[in-house]
Amino acid sequence: MNTPIAQWKSEYETGNPLVDAQHQSIFSIINALQSAMAAGQGTEMLEQTIRSVRDYTTVHFDTEEQYMRDQGYAGYEEHKRKHDALRAKFAAFEQQSYPDMQQHVIMVSHFLTTWLIHHIQNEDQAMIAACRPAPQIPPPETPSIVPAALAEIAQWRPEYETGYTLIDDQHRSLFHAMNALHSAILMGRGEELLERTLKILESYTTIHFKTEEHFMAELHYPDYADHVKKHQQLRQRVESFLAQEAQVPDRWLALRVSRFLTDWLINHIKAEDQRMIDFLRQARHQQQQLTAAAQQAKGQGSPS
Repeated sequence: MNTPIAQWKSEYETGNPLVDAQHQSIFSIINALQSAMAAGQGTEMLEQTIRSVRDYTTVHFDTEEQYMRDQGYAGYEEHKRKHDALRAKFAAFEQQSYPDMQQHVIMVSHFLTTWLIHHIQNEDQAMIAACRPAPQIPPPETPSIVPAALAEIAQWRPEYETGYTLIDDQHRSLFHAMNALHSAILMGRGEELLERTLKILESYTTIHFKTEEHFMAELHYPDYADHVKKHQQLRQRVESFLAQEAQVPDRWLALRVSRFLTDWLINHIKAEDQRMIDFLRQARHQQQQLTAAAQQAKGQGSPS
């Protein structure tokens, strides 16, 4: 199993649940990018993942900058300059042509991880410490069961692990993205961040589904068509949520979206994905046995 390039630690916590949830989501997307590289996935998927990191970082910066403006943070301009510098750096990464895509991904992953950790430990910690004493705008009234329910359904658990590093890293990334939406709801910003979060989930879920479908097609999974159909159903549901968000303001839509997506993902992992992985693991083991037997036979047939 690969060692995560971006390991979240308690020392990175700022004390702001929305900011911390978004930081963890960025960490997990970087780790999923590293896993994709290690698994030898295609250039197209890697490029999509890089765009997902860029898009999510943009949403996160928007969140921090709005928070700083709301709190009247004195260091706002300097902090925003550092955000703008990363935006420019990342745009340069995307515009450059790399004959070796693997080397490109290594550079992007290491740069983002180093920058993110440094930024959290310095600029973000200082910003949160300065803003924390300021009075907070109370969130809109929500049912009393919401905090406990959200905390419960968004937790990653060992039982969700499939044993495939790439797929598990992508699942964790989706969990963190949903946690960020949950945190936004609890802080009264669910409506504000819903559209951008849905678009990121739409993009990243597409990347994840391509990964799963690649494995299934490669090893001739017998339930491939049915599994892909369930992926398509989720894509359609997300598109429906986006259409609803664009048409009618609904303060409860963010809560319904977060509950649906999290429930769907957990059920999909525990049922469809686990069944798929059990088959893939067995098929891969059989392939390895056949390869080993062929190599052994070849060695025995060689002249002395």
